[in-house]
Amino acid sequence: MKKKASLGGDALRLTLSKVITLCISMACTMLLSRFRTTEEYGTYSQLLLVVNLFTSLFMLGLPNSINYFLSRAENEQERQKFLSVYYTLSTLLSVVMGIVLVLAIPLIEAYFKNPALRGFLYFLAIYPWANVVSSSIENILIVYQKTGVMMVYRLANSICLLATVLITQWMGWGFSAYMQLYLLVFCLFAISVYLIAAGLSGGLVFSLDRAWIQAIFTFSLPIGLASVVGTLNVEIDKLLIGRLMDTETMAIYTNAASELPVTIVASSITAVLLPKVTRMLKDEDVHGAVRLWGNATELSLALIALIVAGVFTYAEDVITLLYSEKYLPGLPVFRVYTLILLLRCTYFGMILNAKGKSKAILFSSIASLVLNAILNPLFYFWLGMVGPAVATILAMLIVLVAQLVFSAKYLEISFLQIFPWKRLGQILLINTVFAFFFGWMKQVIPLDQLLTSLGESLLLGAVWAIIYVFVMRQRLILAWRGLNS
Repeated sequence: MKKKASLGGDALRLTLSKVITLCISMACTMLLSRFRTTEEYGTYSQLLLVVNLFTSLFMLGLPNSINYFLSRAENEQERQKFLSVYYTLSTLLSVVMGIVLVLAIPLIEAYFKNPALRGFLYFLAIYPWANVVSSSIENILIVYQKTGVMMVYRLANSICLLATVLITQWMGWGFSAYMQLYLLVFCLFAISVYLIAAGLSGGLVFSLDRAWIQAIFTFSLPIGLASVVGTLNVEIDKLLIGRLMDTETMAIYTNAASELPVTIVASSITAVLLPKVTRMLKDEDVHGAVRLWGNATELSLALIALIVAGVFTYAEDVITLLYSEKYLPGLPVFRVYTLILLLRCTYFGMILNAKGKSKAILFSSIASLVLNAILNPLFYFWLGMVGPAVATILAMLIVLVAQLVFSAKYLEISFLQIFPWKRLGQILLINTVFAFFFGWMKQVIPLDQLLTSLGESLLLGAVWAIIYVFVMRQRLILAWRGLNS
């Protein structure tokens, strides 16, 4: 019984660690938005956008293979072999990616019409490696059930990144100095990942074992292509804005289109749920896996929907608090991206991933990308800056529904059985009613004269949350029990 209860416990520990680290991350964003000009922040956004796109293209879905192969490994020797091959491949591919980015700088510079990008060749050369290696440690520590180590790693990484912002500002250094310090921190933590992985697996060696490479790529290539498609689906609007508008507008759009870190519950539950669902489906416990997934989705949506409703209702004050008033022109985009958070209540490709049906993930994503590529420019010329954001959420919704259809097909159950649709719909309805009511309250109660607009929103939001938890407490308790039973 203790083993069964560990799923919710691990998810809770991961959530608490993410709350701390994401708060620190938000503090970094808030400080950068205030300390750096919109042109500098726009350049920073363009660099990260390019790296993210190239990472999806070059990594060929390798990060997705960690949970699958480590969870299915029969012994420690298999885990050691897999990790040796994984880090050999990921290191080589990320180095090649850095070289290609350096060679492509004239094209990148011309696309964004930003000559300042040339001054960050070193960043494009090294950051892809550091980012790829650092991002792998979470899945490894979860499979090895080292959530405590992961919490320490996350906290240390976040504190160091926050320190780079504060030190740069305190010393009066420029934007280039900040980027160098930022890169140094990532490199140090990437090196520590090699050491941690080697300690857990009994040692890493340079390995290009043909059998393992074939097995890894057979699984990861379709997911890798789907990852490229998915990344383009998410970033295509920023690519369009970066091309058609100036660097300062790119900065405003990037912050407005940044998904707030409120999906920590869903991502934490997913991280510990995926290995469990993989084993359950391997044992042909289909109904148990679906029931577990449904309880997890209901729990995460109940919490995420509250935050989404509050942020959407008081969006102007949220932008001012997070990024300052100079980013208010991005308010419509910010509201659209707030709604996207509702679609982050779970990993919709979980069943497909757990069943090894990676091609289905790819096929469902391609149609969405094609639609997104068509709708983005059309919506831009129709609705202006907010158009690409609307196109993105429509395309994303389509791919998620397609993944659920494929999941139901492979499990040989109906689409209506894949999720507890009625309970999820009730949660959305309850939050919609709360949003209308407390939005009306802000308009009729003149608390802003005493507390300022932000203070009024915070007070109303606190009252809102207390009433909501009281109304939803029974649902939350039942979903939590279902997650652990």
